[in-house]
Amino acid sequence: MLGKRLLGLATLLVSASLAAACGASDADITEKVKSEISTDRSITAASRIDISTQKKVVTLSGSAESAIAKDRAITLARGVEGVHNVVDKMTVIPPVAIVAPNTNASAAPSAGAPDDATITATIQSKLHEDKRVAGVKINVETRLGIVTLSGRVDSEQMRQDAMQIAQDTAGVQRVVNQLTVKGS
Repeated sequence: MLGKRLLGLATLLVSASLAAACGASDADITEKVKSEISTDRSITAASRIDISTQKKVVTLSGSAESAIAKDRAITLARGVEGVHNVVDKMTVIPPVAIVAPNTNASAAPSAGAPDDATITATIQSKLHEDKRVAGVKINVETRLGIVTLSGRVDSEQMRQDAMQIAQDTAGVQRVVNQLTVKGS
């Protein structure tokens, strides 16, 4: 009789464990995948990877810093318990080039320094008028004097020219260059 009770208890525990494993919610799966990716040393830009789960299918989007990091993120997601499939929508974008702070006196922050909207408008105008980059769609965002350039340009020289134009604008503290070269 004791054997039957132990067997019954063991069966109940196994069933409960299986139900818990199968019953992992999409939110739980998302959190487990985020944890795996963010703690993996081979993925240095985990914050650029977006993770969502629907019906136990994990979708990875955003960007990885290399093909190796992208593949590793997919492998880690597939290894999380409860994941039925992984959909890869990631792109590979190498770490951004960051230019040193502008050392021009006119660009030093002060009470009269231009605000972010003025900096953005000035850079957009300069990019539109400059023959080196005219006709290329370059997105400009400014936050606290830090300018981010993004989009696609025709050459590495155009990428560098756009970065220099932004850097030479009053009020710019730093330029984060996320421009990519077409065909690279």
